[in-house]
Amino acid sequence: MSSLRFAEEEIEELNSDKGSMAWFQSFKEQKSGSLFETRDERRKTSLFESRDELRKARRELKQDDEEVNFFKQRMTQMETFYKEKLLYARFETAKREEELKSLKDSLAAQVAASLTTGDTESMNNPVSKTRLTEMYDNLKLLQWPKVKDQLKFRKRNPKEAKDLIQKTFGNASDEMKRRRQQIEKMFQLTESSSGPTPQKVKEYRQLTVQNLQMALFHTNKEELLKSGFPECLDEFQGEVKVHLRPLTSECYWLSCLMALNNPPLQPDWKNHVPGFDSWDIFPREIKPSVM
Repeated sequence: MSSLRFAEEEIEELNSDKGSMAWFQSFKEQKSGSLFETRDERRKTSLFESRDELRKARRELKQDDEEVNFFKQRMTQMETFYKEKLLYARFETAKREEELKSLKDSLAAQVAASLTTGDTESMNNPVSKTRLTEMYDNLKLLQWPKVKDQLKFRKRNPKEAKDLIQKTFGNASDEMKRRRQQIEKMFQLTESSSGPTPQKVKEYRQLTVQNLQMALFHTNKEELLKSGFPECLDEFQGEVKVHLRPLTSECYWLSCLMALNNPPLQPDWKNHVPGFDSWDIFPREIKPSVM
């Protein structure tokens, strides 16, 4: 009996150990499953986070690409704009250069024509026909009235003044005619010799006359009168002579310039009608004269 009881106890203890072992095995499996589940969850969480980060990175990359494309488009637009501006500027520059060249050619042609034909009309020419006309009008309308009043006050005869002024203009014109003839004679000798073409000789001849005209333009008027027509005031005395000297100097100087114009110019004495005023001495216009 005791042996049987012992055997039963041993069996129960063994079964008890088996139960413990089963429980332990079950607990172990539970812990292992829980551990695996925790690792899966972490892995999933990590994957989700990585996916979110990847999406975020893709969005940022897309945004960067859009900004790059935007700036590329802006750069392309700016490049196109400035290329068009540059082309327009080049076109305008070429146009201006062409206009400037055309103007230079035109001016060169005018200068050549001026030298050839003697047409000295120019905006910068102080002895052009326009300027000579202006100087004559100034003499007639501004200077003469002052002298006229002095002559009237001195009881001088208007015919005296007219004869003096007309004689002064004529004397200066004759002197310039003589100088022109000297120049013509000199260049005729040049034409007969081998050298520049007749056209060139003609141009240089006219240029010589123009240079003489400019030299006289810058000459002292009273000194010019003394050397060219010293006796013009011999018949006048005292204060009358003093008042007449500036006027006669101006007349002689201006007549020289007018006589060297091409064609020569002189006051239109022939067609001048004084009218009721006997002191109306100066003709209204200047006209070409034959020398």
